[in-house]
Amino acid sequence: MPVSSIGLLLTGGSLAGGVVCAWLAAFAWHRRDVPAAKPFGGFMIAAGIWSVAYAGALLAEDAGTIGALLATADLAAAGIPPLWVIFTLAYTGLDKYRRPAVYAALWVVPAAYAGLIVTAPFHDFVDLAVEFRTVAEVTAPILVRGTPYWASATVAYLLVFVGYAVLVRFLLSARPMYRRQTAAVIGGSLFPMVGNAVFVVGIGYRTGLDPTPLMFAVGGAIAGWALFHYDFLSVAPLASDLLLDELPDPVIVLDTDDRIVDHNDAAIEAFADGRLTGREIETVAPTLLDRVATGEAVGMSDPNDPDDRALFDPRTTEITGPRGEERGRLIVLRDVTIQQRRMDRIEALQATTERLIEAQIDDEVAEVAVSFVQRILGQEVAVVFLAEDGRLRPAAVSSAVEDACDGHPPDLTVEAAPLFEQYDTGETGVLTGSDWEWHPFETARLESVLVLPLGDHGMLCMASEAGTEYPPEDRQFGTILAGATETALDRVAREQQLRENRRVVRQRTEQLEFLNGVLRHNLRNGVQVIDSNAQLLAANLDGDDKERVDRIRERSSELSELTGKIRSITETLTSDSDRVWPVELGPTLSAAIERVEGEHDLAVEADVDNTQAVLANDLLADVFEAVVRNAAGHADNGSVSLEIAVQPMGEWLQVRIADEGPGVPDHIKESLFERDIGVSQTAHGFGLYFVAVMMDLYGGDVWFEDNDPTGAIAVLEFQRPIDEQ
Repeated sequence: MPVSSIGLLLTGGSLAGGVVCAWLAAFAWHRRDVPAAKPFGGFMIAAGIWSVAYAGALLAEDAGTIGALLATADLAAAGIPPLWVIFTLAYTGLDKYRRPAVYAALWVVPAAYAGLIVTAPFHDFVDLAVEFRTVAEVTAPILVRGTPYWASATVAYLLVFVGYAVLVRFLLSARPMYRRQTAAVIGGSLFPMVGNAVFVVGIGYRTGLDPTPLMFAVGGAIAGWALFHYDFLSVAPLASDLLLDELPDPVIVLDTDDRIVDHNDAAIEAFADGRLTGREIETVAPTLLDRVATGEAVGMSDPNDPDDRALFDPRTTEITGPRGEERGRLIVLRDVTIQQRRMDRIEALQATTERLIEAQIDDEVAEVAVSFVQRILGQEVAVVFLAEDGRLRPAAVSSAVEDACDGHPPDLTVEAAPLFEQYDTGETGVLTGSDWEWHPFETARLESVLVLPLGDHGMLCMASEAGTEYPPEDRQFGTILAGATETALDRVAREQQLRENRRVVRQRTEQLEFLNGVLRHNLRNGVQVIDSNAQLLAANLDGDDKERVDRIRERSSELSELTGKIRSITETLTSDSDRVWPVELGPTLSAAIERVEGEHDLAVEADVDNTQAVLANDLLADVFEAVVRNAAGHADNGSVSLEIAVQPMGEWLQVRIADEGPGVPDHIKESLFERDIGVSQTAHGFGLYFVAVMMDLYGGDVWFEDNDPTGAIAVLEFQRPIDEQ
C-alpha cells in the first residue's frame, strides 16, 4: 500500500514508540524486585506490541495481514487499562487493594473482549473486516467497530480514569519531595491517553489514523527522563538536590579522586567553610577518610567556640554507573553528639551507682552524689542535706558552696522557709528567687535551685550560677541519681541498724551464757548440797519430820530438773548449729502427758499417727507439757478431759489440744502468750510465753480457739519435713 509522508511519520513514530516501550520494559525487568516494576513492565510490553503491530499494519499491503495486525493491536490495547490501574496501586502503596478479587474485577471486561477477538472466526459478535479510508490523499486501514469494541473502550476509559484518580490523590497528599516524580508519571502517561482519545472520539477514527502509538514514543521519552532523574518505580528520588535538602546531617559527594562534587548546607556548617565544591576532602578534613575506613567517630570543633565539639558517625555508600563501574561515593556524617554524651553520662551514672553501693556511711554517700552533679551534670552548686533532729545538715557540698561559706556551711532550719518547705513536700521542684534564707545560696546569687527529694533522709539541691534552665535530660539524670542516693542511704541505715542489732544480740548472748554458767554451777551445785544434807537428815528422822525433809528433797529434785531444762533452752537459743530437725509427734506427746498425769487426773483421747513428724527439737515435749499443764491448771474440778487431734495441711501440720474448761476470753487470746502472763504460770514448769518463743523458733505459730460447747482449743502449727509434705 503506497505510504504518504504523513503515513511515514506515523509509521516511524509508532516503531519508535515500540522501541521506547521495549527499553522501558527491559528497565522494569531489571528492577523487578520493586513492587511497581512488574505491572509497569507489563504495561510497556502491551504498549510496545500495540505500536509495532499498528506500524506493521500501515506498511502491509495484504488485507488479511493488515486485519491480523490490527486485531493484535486491539488485543494489546485491551490489556493496558487494567495494567495501568495495577501499576498505580503498587506505585502509591495502596496494598489493601492489591488482592486477587480486585485484580479479577479489573480483568473481566478486557479479557472478555480479547476472547471475542481471538474467537472472531467462529462467531459474528466481532467483525475483523478492514476498511480503508482516504482523507487529504492519506489512506489508512481501520477495523470495523461494533458494540463489543465500544463497550470495551468505555470500561477501558473508566479504568484509566481510576488510575489517574489514584495518582492525583497521592500527588495531593504526598510530601513535596515525591510530587515531582508523581507529576512526571502523570505527564508522561497523558500523551498516549490524549492521542487515543483523539482517535476514539472521531477525529482520528474518520481518517483511520491512530496517533496513540506515536504518543507512546513521546510519553516514553518523559518516562525515560523520570527514570534517570527520579527512581519513580520505588517512589524514592535520587535527585541530589532533594536528598541534600531533606537531610539535617552533613552530606558530601566525592568523585573517584576524592574531590567534593556536591554537598548540603549542613556540611558547610560542620566544616566551617563556605566553599567546599571542587576541593579535595583531605584539605577540608584531613582524617575523615581514615575514620570512614575504620568506622571511628569524627570530632569537629566550632572555630568560634572550641569547647563546643560535635561528634559524627561517618557512613559511606559507593556510587556506581549503569554498568556497575565506580563513580564516587556518598558520605553521610550522622550527628551523634547527644547520643554519645548521653552514653557517657549513663556510664558515669553506672560507676557512681557502684560507688554508692560501696559507701559505708551516709556522708560518703552524699559526697558521691555531689561529685556526680559537679563532674557529669556540670552544675557548679550541689548540696546533699540530711535530716537530723528537726534540721537539715549539709552532709556534702560542692566547691562553689564551700567558697561561699568559707568551708563551713550552716545547717538548714525551718526558718529557711523556701528550702525547708520544699523538703516537707517530698516532691521534685525548681525554686526561684533570691531570698533563700540560707547564706551560701544567697552569697552565690542563685536565680533558681532544683530540689530532688531523698525520702525521709533529706534532699539533693543543684543549681548553676549561669542561669535558671534545667534541661529535661539533666532533670532525668538528677532524678535517677536522687533515687540511687536514697537507696544507698536506706542501705546504710539498715546496715547500721543491723550492726547495732548484732551488737545487742552478741551482748545478750554473752549475758545468757553467763547466766547459764551461774545456773549450772552455782544454783545446781547449791541444790545438790541441799539434797545431800536433806538425805543425811532423813536417815535419822521419822514421822512428820521425815515427811518435811522428804518434801525438801522432792522440791530440790524439781529445781535440779528445772535448771537442766533452762540450760537446754539457753543452749538452743544461742547455738550456731541447726536448731530444728524432724521430731516424731507420737512419742513426744506421750512423754508430755505422762509428766502431767502424776499431778492431775487426766483423761486423754488422742488421734496421733506415730509416724508423723514436725520440725522441732528436744524441747518439743516441754512445749506440749506447758500447753497440757495450762489446760489442767484451769480445769473446774480435779478431772481433766483432753482431746488431741493432728491435721496435716500441705507443708504444715496442726496439733489441736482441746479441753472442756472455762475457755479463754476473746480479749486476752492475743496477750495470753506475752511474757508477763507466761511468767506467772511457771511455778511447776514453763508457761505459754515459753510456748510462743519456741514455736517462733520452730518457724510455726500458736493460738487459741473456742471449743464447742465449752473450753478452749490450743492450736500449734508446725512445719513438716520436706519428705513428708
